[in-house]
Amino acid sequence: EILMENCRRAIGIRIKETKEVYEGEVTEITPEERPDPAGGYGKKVTAVMIGLKTTKGQKTLKLAPQIYESLQKEKVTVGDVIYIEANSGISRRVGRSDHYATEFDLEADEYVPVPKGDVHKKKEVVQNVTLHDLDMANAK
Repeated sequence: EILMENCRRAIGIRIKETKEVYEGEVTEITPEERPDPAGGYGKKVTAVMIGLKTTKGQKTLKLAPQIYESLQKEKVTVGDVIYIEANSGISRRVGRSDHYATEFDLEADEYVPVPKGDVHKKKEVVQNVTLHDLDMANAK
């Protein structure tokens, strides 16, 4: 049993994946709201307009309300560098743009450079996974 586990830890798999992503510094986040169809005083977000800027250009995207919710969970504000996967809609906050590094903030954010290239790009992601890692993920 122990020998088998150590053998599976020694065998690794390298997974290369090409993902389409939107990456850049946030210039605007504007939710499009309409009155709640169920009535009441609340408003429902139907879409969100996000402006992204890189060194090469700028683009405004109209995205689903689920992406707006995930951006709120990560506390994304104007000036943050984010990336959004086009296929799955997963969004990540990379850090604060280094243009804002001169501002004094109580929270020591990680300052990252503004991404190079276009806003919409293909990124190659390489993951190294052992067979033991796969076994542990399937056991959960």
